[in-house]
Amino acid sequence: MEFDPRRFGVKTIDAVVYAVSLTGVVFVVTALVSTLAGNGLPGAKWLMFFLGFAMFGYASLKVRPKAAWKGGDENGGTDGGLFSGSDEPVGVEKLVGNALDAVLPPRLRPANSDERPSSGVKLLLASVCILAASYAMEVVFGINY
Repeated sequence: MEFDPRRFGVKTIDAVVYAVSLTGVVFVVTALVSTLAGNGLPGAKWLMFFLGFAMFGYASLKVRPKAAWKGGDENGGTDGGLFSGSDEPVGVEKLVGNALDAVLPPRLRPANSDERPSSGVKLLLASVCILAASYAMEVVFGINY
């Protein structure tokens, strides 16, 4: 597989926008839940922390390539793993993908689903962003118990 800078750029834009969007959605939801529970932003910080680690664990399992004895390709293939975008987007992933397709110029849009990173990679990056946001809430903004 030859390195294609355009394809790498498209995948990077898609993954970063998804991660930032999901981090924003998680922040709003955890802030609402925590405020309704009476804990305010410190509770949201802790919810984001635990949710970020849970997502990190799930995404690390999703990124693993399929085993050869389960019908996976020995070279990574298109059935899962780091460089595959063959899984069908759902939920926030589909919403962000459609918004990117509407906003980006044609040369930066993914031509097909193979030009998008896998949902596991996007989720892994989003979990790191959520953990970073939780950390920033504590260290930078001083939100702690």
